[in-house]
Amino acid sequence: SQVRLLRQIAAEFSAFASSPTAHRVPTPLADLIHDVVSPYRTGLADRIRITEAVSSDLPLVNLDRTLFLRALTNVIENALHAMPSGGTLAVSAERLDGRVRLTVSDTGDGMDAEALERVFEPYFSTKTGGTGLGLPIAKRNVELNGGTIALESRKGTGTTVTIELPLTERDRGV
Repeated sequence: SQVRLLRQIAAEFSAFASSPTAHRVPTPLADLIHDVVSPYRTGLADRIRITEAVSSDLPLVNLDRTLFLRALTNVIENALHAMPSGGTLAVSAERLDGRVRLTVSDTGDGMDAEALERVFEPYFSTKTGGTGLGLPIAKRNVELNGGTIALESRKGTGTTVTIELPLTERDRGV
């Protein structure tokens, strides 16, 4: 409904305008990914195939759970919007030296080079009714958690978002 849309837009504006502080605690990333992805399975089973490949030896990552959940949800929502007629959403996470890499890939519309360049700009949106704040919020929230986010996309092929997060010092062997 229109009211729900307006509420969502208002929520996104306030989430973007506030300057949250990250309260980071050692968090099992695999559980967090599963918590975000699971609810989508039931609602989308008929048109979107969801694969989760999360390596079992993922160490704990220092995260603010709420901020990171929001970032990952925004990335997944974007991926789903890009696949209106169905496709595959692939979420994977693995440990690389000193960090964890999380990727979210879709087989959706993809973006051209110009859109790709502007994707983290506030209020830039390729979708009707989008606030253009989903990815800027995701980027800020990932960076507040000490991580980086990058996007690769090809028009007509799909998009891959890569998030890298530092391990806790204990796991880095510092």
